[in-house]
Amino acid sequence: MRVFVTGGSGLIGSAIVENLINHQHDVFALARSDASHKMLADLGATPIIGDITNPAAWVGHLPNVDAIIHTACTFADDMAKADGILLDHLLPAARQMPGRVRFIYTGGTWLFPQTGPDTEIDESCMFDPLPDFQWMCPGIDRVLGDDGIDGIIIHPACVYATGRHGHYGLLTRDMETARTENRVTIIGSGDITLPMIHGDDLADLYRLALCHAKPGTSYFGVGINDVSNHRLAHLIATRFGGRDCKVGTITTQTAMDRLGSWAAGLAHHQVMSNQKARRDLGWSPAHQDIAADINAIALPAGNTST
Repeated sequence: MRVFVTGGSGLIGSAIVENLINHQHDVFALARSDASHKMLADLGATPIIGDITNPAAWVGHLPNVDAIIHTACTFADDMAKADGILLDHLLPAARQMPGRVRFIYTGGTWLFPQTGPDTEIDESCMFDPLPDFQWMCPGIDRVLGDDGIDGIIIHPACVYATGRHGHYGLLTRDMETARTENRVTIIGSGDITLPMIHGDDLADLYRLALCHAKPGTSYFGVGINDVSNHRLAHLIATRFGGRDCKVGTITTQTAMDRLGSWAAGLAHHQVMSNQKARRDLGWSPAHQDIAADINAIALPAGNTST
Protein backbone atom coordinates (compact mmCIF):
# COMPACT_ATOMS: atom_id res chain seq x y z
CA MET A 1 0.00 0.00 0.00
CA ARG A 2 0.88 3.65 -0.35
CA VAL A 3 0.45 5.11 3.14
CA PHE A 4 0.59 8.68 4.46
CA VAL A 5 1.56 9.04 8.14
CA THR A 6 1.26 12.10 10.37
CA GLY A 7 3.59 12.23 13.36
CA GLY A 8 6.03 9.95 11.57
CA SER A 9 9.09 11.02 13.57
CA GLY A 10 7.36 10.70 16.96
CA LEU A 11 7.28 7.87 19.46
CA ILE A 12 4.42 5.98 17.81
CA GLY A 13 4.79 7.22 14.25
CA SER A 14 8.48 6.39 13.80
CA ALA A 15 7.85 2.78 14.80
CA ILE A 16 4.91 2.60 12.37
CA VAL A 17 6.92 4.09 9.50
CA GLU A 18 9.78 1.66 10.04
CA ASN A 19 7.42 -1.31 10.37
CA LEU A 20 5.50 -0.46 7.21
CA ILE A 21 8.67 0.01 5.18
CA ASN A 22 10.06 -3.29 6.48
CA HIS A 23 6.89 -4.92 5.15
CA GLN A 24 7.28 -3.40 1.68
CA HIS A 25 4.75 -0.58 1.93
CA ASP A 26 5.45 2.82 0.37
CA VAL A 27 5.36 5.45 3.10
CA PHE A 28 4.92 9.21 2.86
CA ALA A 29 5.25 11.07 6.15
CA LEU A 30 4.79 14.63 7.32
CA ALA A 31 8.02 16.35 8.37
CA ARG A 32 7.89 19.61 10.32
CA SER A 33 11.65 20.09 10.82
CA ASP A 34 14.95 19.31 9.13
CA ALA A 35 15.65 16.69 11.79
CA SER A 36 12.31 14.97 11.12
CA HIS A 37 12.93 15.14 7.38
CA LYS A 38 16.31 13.43 7.80
CA MET A 39 14.98 10.73 10.14
CA LEU A 40 12.13 9.85 7.80
CA ALA A 41 14.35 9.83 4.73
CA ASP A 42 16.89 7.63 6.53
CA LEU A 43 14.11 5.18 7.34
CA GLY A 44 13.18 5.01 3.67
CA ALA A 45 10.03 7.14 3.74
CA THR A 46 9.26 10.06 1.46
CA PRO A 47 9.08 13.18 3.67
CA ILE A 48 6.41 15.77 2.98
CA ILE A 49 7.24 19.18 4.42
CA GLY A 50 4.43 20.50 6.57
CA ASP A 51 2.96 21.13 10.00
CA ILE A 52 -0.29 19.70 11.35
CA THR A 53 -1.25 23.17 12.58
CA ASN A 54 -1.31 24.51 9.00
CA PRO A 55 -2.74 21.74 6.81
CA ALA A 56 -3.90 24.17 4.12
CA ALA A 57 -0.25 24.64 3.15
CA TRP A 58 0.38 21.01 2.23
CA VAL A 59 -2.74 18.86 2.13
CA GLY A 60 -3.50 19.84 -1.47
CA HIS A 61 -0.14 18.46 -2.54
CA LEU A 62 -0.48 14.98 -1.06
CA PRO A 63 0.36 12.14 -3.44
CA ASN A 64 -2.25 9.52 -4.20
CA VAL A 65 -2.35 7.07 -1.30
CA ASP A 66 -4.34 4.02 -0.27
CA ALA A 67 -4.30 4.77 3.45
CA ILE A 68 -3.74 7.49 6.04
CA ILE A 69 -2.50 6.89 9.58
CA HIS A 70 -2.94 9.86 11.90
CA THR A 71 -0.72 9.75 15.00
CA ALA A 72 0.29 13.42 15.33
CA CYS A 73 -0.71 15.72 18.18
CA THR A 74 0.54 19.15 19.24
CA PHE A 75 0.50 18.27 22.99
CA ALA A 76 -0.33 21.92 23.59
CA ASP A 77 -3.37 23.82 24.81
CA ASP A 78 -4.56 24.08 21.22
CA MET A 79 -4.48 20.36 20.44
CA ALA A 80 -8.28 20.02 20.20
CA LYS A 81 -8.55 22.95 17.79
CA ALA A 82 -5.52 21.82 15.78
CA ASP A 83 -6.88 18.29 15.37
CA GLY A 84 -10.26 19.57 14.26
CA ILE A 85 -8.74 21.86 11.64
CA LEU A 86 -6.48 19.07 10.41
CA LEU A 87 -9.46 16.75 9.94
CA ASP A 88 -11.30 19.57 8.17
CA HIS A 89 -8.63 19.35 5.47
CA LEU A 90 -7.45 15.74 5.65
CA LEU A 91 -10.82 13.99 5.45
CA PRO A 92 -11.86 15.76 2.22
CA ALA A 93 -8.41 15.02 0.77
CA ALA A 94 -8.88 11.35 1.62
CA ARG A 95 -12.29 11.28 -0.08
CA GLN A 96 -10.75 12.75 -3.24
CA MET A 97 -8.15 10.02 -3.66
CA PRO A 98 -8.62 7.71 -6.69
CA GLY A 99 -9.46 4.72 -4.52
CA ARG A 100 -11.26 4.34 -1.21
CA VAL A 101 -8.87 5.27 1.59
CA ARG A 102 -8.41 3.39 4.85
CA PHE A 103 -8.03 5.99 7.61
CA ILE A 104 -6.60 4.99 11.01
CA TYR A 105 -7.17 7.53 13.77
CA THR A 106 -5.34 7.36 17.11
CA GLY A 107 -7.38 7.50 20.29
CA GLY A 108 -6.09 6.30 23.64
CA THR A 109 -6.90 4.24 26.70
CA TRP A 110 -7.40 7.40 28.79
CA LEU A 111 -10.69 7.81 26.93
CA PHE A 112 -11.99 4.90 29.00
CA PRO A 113 -12.90 4.60 32.70
CA GLN A 114 -10.79 3.27 35.49
CA THR A 115 -11.39 -0.37 36.34
CA GLY A 116 -12.16 -1.83 39.71
CA PRO A 117 -10.58 -4.85 41.42
CA ASP A 118 -10.61 -7.99 39.26
CA THR A 119 -12.27 -6.04 36.42
CA GLU A 120 -11.14 -5.94 32.79
CA ILE A 121 -12.68 -3.86 30.02
CA ASP A 122 -12.73 -4.31 26.26
CA GLU A 123 -13.58 -2.17 23.25
CA SER A 124 -17.32 -2.37 23.96
CA CYS A 125 -16.85 -0.17 27.05
CA MET A 126 -18.39 3.30 26.83
CA PHE A 127 -16.11 6.35 26.76
CA ASP A 128 -15.48 8.15 30.04
CA PRO A 129 -12.50 10.32 29.06
CA LEU A 130 -10.14 12.24 31.24
CA PRO A 131 -10.89 15.92 30.58
CA ASP A 132 -7.65 16.58 28.71
CA PHE A 133 -8.48 13.87 26.18
CA GLN A 134 -12.18 14.54 25.63
CA TRP A 135 -11.26 16.28 22.36
CA MET A 136 -10.40 12.94 20.75
CA CYS A 137 -14.02 11.76 20.91
CA PRO A 138 -15.33 14.15 18.22
CA GLY A 139 -12.39 13.16 16.01
CA ILE A 140 -13.24 9.50 16.42
CA ASP A 141 -16.88 10.21 15.59
CA ARG A 142 -15.87 12.11 12.47
CA VAL A 143 -13.60 9.35 11.19
CA LEU A 144 -16.03 6.51 11.89
CA GLY A 145 -19.00 8.53 10.65
CA ASP A 146 -17.50 9.56 7.32
CA ASP A 147 -19.02 7.29 4.66
CA GLY A 148 -16.38 8.35 2.13
CA ILE A 149 -13.53 6.54 3.89
CA ASP A 150 -12.92 3.30 5.78
CA GLY A 151 -12.33 4.51 9.32
CA ILE A 152 -10.50 2.43 11.94
CA ILE A 153 -9.50 3.42 15.49
CA ILE A 154 -6.50 2.29 17.53
CA HIS A 155 -6.43 3.08 21.26
CA PRO A 156 -2.79 2.81 22.41
CA ALA A 157 -2.02 2.11 26.04
CA CYS A 158 0.87 3.96 27.73
CA VAL A 159 3.58 3.63 25.10
CA TYR A 160 7.20 2.95 25.92
CA ALA A 161 10.16 2.21 23.68
CA THR A 162 13.67 0.96 24.18
CA GLY A 163 15.67 3.75 22.59
CA ARG A 164 15.54 3.37 18.84
CA HIS A 165 15.23 6.84 17.26
CA GLY A 166 15.81 8.28 20.74
CA HIS A 167 12.35 7.44 22.08
CA TYR A 168 11.57 5.94 25.51
CA GLY A 169 8.04 7.22 26.03
CA LEU A 170 6.47 6.32 29.39
CA LEU A 171 9.86 5.48 30.90
CA THR A 172 11.58 8.77 30.03
CA ARG A 173 10.76 10.94 33.04
CA ASP A 174 11.75 8.42 35.73
CA MET A 175 14.83 7.24 33.84
CA GLU A 176 16.07 10.82 33.68
CA THR A 177 15.43 11.65 37.35
CA ALA A 178 16.99 8.35 38.43
CA ARG A 179 20.13 9.12 36.45
CA THR A 180 20.46 12.80 37.33
CA GLU A 181 18.83 13.14 40.76
CA ASN A 182 18.88 9.57 42.09
CA ARG A 183 15.13 9.53 42.59
CA VAL A 184 12.00 8.06 41.02
CA THR A 185 8.48 9.34 41.63
CA ILE A 186 5.28 7.31 41.91
CA ILE A 187 2.17 9.28 40.98
CA GLY A 188 -0.93 8.46 42.99
CA SER A 189 -0.83 5.01 44.54
CA GLY A 190 1.84 2.37 44.10
CA ASP A 191 -0.92 -0.19 43.55
CA ILE A 192 -2.11 1.49 40.34
CA THR A 193 -1.42 -0.43 37.15
CA LEU A 194 -1.18 1.34 33.82
CA PRO A 195 -1.78 -0.72 30.68
CA MET A 196 1.40 -0.51 28.61
CA ILE A 197 2.58 -1.26 25.09
CA HIS A 198 6.00 -1.33 23.46
CA GLY A 199 6.16 0.89 20.39
CA ASP A 200 7.21 -1.97 18.13
CA ASP A 201 4.22 -4.09 19.15
CA LEU A 202 1.94 -1.11 18.64
CA ALA A 203 3.37 -0.58 15.16
CA ASP A 204 2.58 -4.19 14.36
CA LEU A 205 -1.01 -3.60 15.44
CA TYR A 206 -1.35 -0.54 13.19
CA ARG A 207 0.00 -2.48 10.22
CA LEU A 208 -2.28 -5.45 10.83
CA ALA A 209 -5.27 -3.16 11.24
CA LEU A 210 -4.30 -1.33 8.08
CA CYS A 211 -4.31 -4.57 6.11
CA HIS A 212 -7.05 -6.59 7.78
CA ALA A 213 -9.38 -4.59 10.07
CA LYS A 214 -12.98 -4.15 9.02
CA PRO A 215 -14.08 -0.55 8.51
CA GLY A 216 -15.67 0.90 11.61
CA THR A 217 -13.73 -1.24 14.08
CA SER A 218 -11.68 -0.15 17.10
CA TYR A 219 -8.86 -1.94 18.91
CA PHE A 220 -7.05 -1.60 22.21
CA GLY A 221 -3.27 -1.54 21.77
CA VAL A 222 -2.38 -3.12 25.11
CA GLY A 223 0.55 -5.49 25.62
CA ILE A 224 1.15 -5.49 29.39
CA ASN A 225 -1.47 -5.13 32.13
CA ASP A 226 -0.05 -6.37 35.39
CA VAL A 227 2.84 -4.04 36.33
CA SER A 228 2.08 -1.76 39.28
CA ASN A 229 3.45 1.77 39.62
CA HIS A 230 5.44 0.53 42.61
CA ARG A 231 7.12 -2.26 40.67
CA LEU A 232 7.83 -0.08 37.65
CA ALA A 233 9.39 2.63 39.82
CA HIS A 234 11.63 0.16 41.61
CA LEU A 235 12.73 -1.48 38.35
CA ILE A 236 13.78 1.92 37.01
CA ALA A 237 15.43 2.96 40.28
CA THR A 238 17.46 -0.26 40.38
CA ARG A 239 18.66 -0.06 36.78
CA PHE A 240 19.16 3.71 36.34
CA GLY A 241 19.67 5.14 39.81
CA GLY A 242 22.67 5.02 42.06
CA ARG A 243 23.02 3.46 45.44
CA ASP A 244 19.97 4.08 47.64
CA CYS A 245 17.98 5.66 44.79
CA LYS A 246 14.92 7.17 46.45
CA VAL A 247 11.44 6.08 45.39
CA GLY A 248 8.87 8.64 46.54
CA THR A 249 5.14 9.21 46.04
CA ILE A 250 3.27 12.37 45.12
CA THR A 251 -0.45 12.98 44.82
CA THR A 252 -2.17 13.09 41.48
CA GLN A 253 -2.89 16.79 41.99
CA THR A 254 0.77 17.53 42.66
CA ALA A 255 1.70 15.70 39.45
CA MET A 256 -0.88 17.72 37.53
CA ASP A 257 0.47 20.96 39.00
CA ARG A 258 4.03 20.03 38.00
CA LEU A 259 3.52 18.32 34.64
CA GLY A 260 0.16 19.53 33.42
CA SER A 261 -3.39 18.34 33.87
CA TRP A 262 -2.80 15.44 31.44
CA ALA A 263 -0.76 13.77 34.22
CA ALA A 264 -4.03 12.59 35.78
CA GLY A 265 -3.66 9.70 33.36
CA LEU A 266 -0.55 8.49 35.18
CA ALA A 267 -2.76 7.62 38.16
CA HIS A 268 -5.59 6.11 36.08
CA HIS A 269 -5.86 2.45 37.10
CA GLN A 270 -6.93 0.22 34.21
CA VAL A 271 -6.87 -3.40 33.11
CA MET A 272 -7.75 -3.74 29.43
CA SER A 273 -8.23 -6.76 27.18
CA ASN A 274 -6.32 -7.20 23.93
CA GLN A 275 -8.23 -10.31 22.87
CA LYS A 276 -10.13 -8.60 20.07
CA ALA A 277 -6.92 -7.63 18.26
CA ARG A 278 -5.46 -11.07 18.84
CA ARG A 279 -8.59 -12.78 17.54
CA ASP A 280 -9.45 -10.53 14.59
CA LEU A 281 -5.99 -9.57 13.37
CA GLY A 282 -3.69 -12.32 14.60
CA TRP A 283 -1.78 -9.76 16.65
CA SER A 284 0.71 -11.19 19.13
CA PRO A 285 2.67 -8.59 21.11
CA ALA A 286 6.23 -9.78 21.68
CA HIS A 287 7.15 -7.46 24.57
CA GLN A 288 5.57 -9.01 27.64
CA ASP A 289 8.39 -8.56 30.16
CA ILE A 290 8.90 -4.93 31.20
CA ALA A 291 11.80 -5.87 33.46
CA ALA A 292 13.68 -7.39 30.52
CA ASP A 293 13.09 -4.29 28.40
CA ILE A 294 14.26 -1.94 31.15
CA ASN A 295 17.33 -4.11 31.67
CA ALA A 296 18.09 -4.00 27.94
CA ILE A 297 17.94 -0.19 27.93
CA ALA A 298 20.29 0.04 30.92
CA LEU A 299 22.96 -2.25 29.48
CA PRO A 300 25.91 -0.51 27.80
CA ALA A 301 26.03 -0.83 24.02
CA GLY A 302 27.39 -4.19 22.99
CA ASN A 303 26.92 -5.75 26.45
CA THR A 304 24.39 -8.57 26.33
CA SER A 305 24.97 -9.93 29.82
CA THR A 306 22.22 -9.94 32.44
